[in-house]
Amino acid sequence: MNIHTSFLTLVGLVALTSASAEEPICANNQECIKSYSPLIVSATRWETAGIPTASSITVITHDQIIKSGATRITDLLRGQGGVQTQDLYGDGSRTIVSMRGFGENAGSNTLILVDGRRLNNTDLKAPDLGFISVKDIERIEIVQGSAAVLFGDQAVGGVINIITRKTGSLEIAAEAGYGSYGHNFQIAKISNRFKNGAGVRVSAERRQSDNFRNHNDFNYDNLFANLGYEWDRGNVFAELLHVHEDLETPGALFRENLAVSRTGVRPLGAMDFNDSTSDAGRLGGSFFITPGWEFAAEYTYRNEDVNGCLIFCTVFEQHRLARAFNPRIRGNILIGDKNLQMILGSDIENTDYKLNSPVGDTVNNQDMYAVYGLVTLPVNNQITLTGGIRYARLENDNFKRDPFTAPFPLLTRKKNSDDQTVYSIGFVYTPTHSWRIFLKGETVFRFPLADELSGTALPSDVLETQTGESYETGVEWHNYLTHVRVTGFKLDLNDEIAFDPTAGFFGANVNFDPTVRTGAIVEVNLTPAEQVDIGAQYTYTDASFDRGAFSGNRIPFVARHQLHLNASWQFRQNWSLFGEMFIISD
Repeated sequence: MNIHTSFLTLVGLVALTSASAEEPICANNQECIKSYSPLIVSATRWETAGIPTASSITVITHDQIIKSGATRITDLLRGQGGVQTQDLYGDGSRTIVSMRGFGENAGSNTLILVDGRRLNNTDLKAPDLGFISVKDIERIEIVQGSAAVLFGDQAVGGVINIITRKTGSLEIAAEAGYGSYGHNFQIAKISNRFKNGAGVRVSAERRQSDNFRNHNDFNYDNLFANLGYEWDRGNVFAELLHVHEDLETPGALFRENLAVSRTGVRPLGAMDFNDSTSDAGRLGGSFFITPGWEFAAEYTYRNEDVNGCLIFCTVFEQHRLARAFNPRIRGNILIGDKNLQMILGSDIENTDYKLNSPVGDTVNNQDMYAVYGLVTLPVNNQITLTGGIRYARLENDNFKRDPFTAPFPLLTRKKNSDDQTVYSIGFVYTPTHSWRIFLKGETVFRFPLADELSGTALPSDVLETQTGESYETGVEWHNYLTHVRVTGFKLDLNDEIAFDPTAGFFGANVNFDPTVRTGAIVEVNLTPAEQVDIGAQYTYTDASFDRGAFSGNRIPFVARHQLHLNASWQFRQNWSLFGEMFIISD
């Protein structure tokens, strides 16, 4: 099955900004090299200057977020190299992010994090990008390619880590806006770091919109609070987040419906809706055990209740409760005259999921345990070797009630366990400050989700864990005016888990025959003048079945070509003009 999509967008806006230009490092009178060593968390799960591992990581900085005028995370991710977004309703409330060429199963093969906390679910619901507000984002780190050793399950195509803002000097701000289709928003925030090391940050946001489609009203509330304390050897923090969202859903339209009105509602869909309330918390900190060894840990939880009415107003209720504990330690071991950096950690996660609806009930409890290690060894001043290993074990208990087996509904229980061990090895070569060349190989995995286990063709069918190998290589070059990166990749998967509409009576979740994805990403960023930034990102992706009955067929809903052009001009101290053009085609 092939897809044929092509569209072009051009957006111009004026945004209020408090951006400050990055200070260059001047080596001599003839050359002034701009520093490209921002703090990165996603390379090692620890805040580190630059990218010490063999990874390709794109950073959307706070300065870029402000200049773009974006009010949704979807707007920030769309068009980034290697990233494809599917916005189901056009308002950013139900966006699926795909990396490395995934289609309808993209939501379970791209890992979305907020400060290292998972937004991915153990059921088929894609991570909710509306869970975090743009007002609270410091930067977004996009890890291109598989990162199973560091982040585990579902980090198959890539990882998007949303880093929230830290408390700094006193800041008080308020914003309000109004747009087409009744869109309006109000934002307020206050933060301060006191001299004794204590800090507080509180923010609130409300958004409302009628949206382009009929019966697609959207109401959103977000409340966030963070308390922290820092001292010379460490820090502790606690934060709470509350999100409430009401969304009317107009449903998909057939071609004949589109011919009548593109703003219409799917037949018999005028009562459909999806309402959710989410609460999340995080408690953690870090401290130096010795001058060379540091310990960090976080305990996180997320509680979500959803109720709605879909497809002929089929009423449903969902409940998700996720808890995780993530301790880790890092330090240096002297080998000869070189420091080997070592990171050891563990991920302990428990998730409860319940679904109640007239078409079936599901109750799932999942426990996942993992330990991992990552080492980085500088061979000399130009060559660095990296290696890692993760062992993960899953214990899953899944109940399903099928009401269609009247007069006695069928109750099936599937208890399964599995363990996986994955590895990574990488090579980084930096011949000069301006050049970086890397090569990386990694094995990957993804455990079946609760809905996938319940939705097999036969109750007795068992889904295998998805496994595979990921390879990527790239080269980067920069000076104070230009930053260029070219990346090539290949992803081979066995037992890929996805929905097959031809399986069973109404379609079923199955393990596919082997699939393969190859492609390339070209990214160019220019700064021709101090207040002008120009960027271009092109992505080519070829995703297809490698063997089996569908050998050679392309995977649906994967764009082969993507081109994104953007430019910003800060023409006054607090004003900037931003524009972008996005083209996607098969």
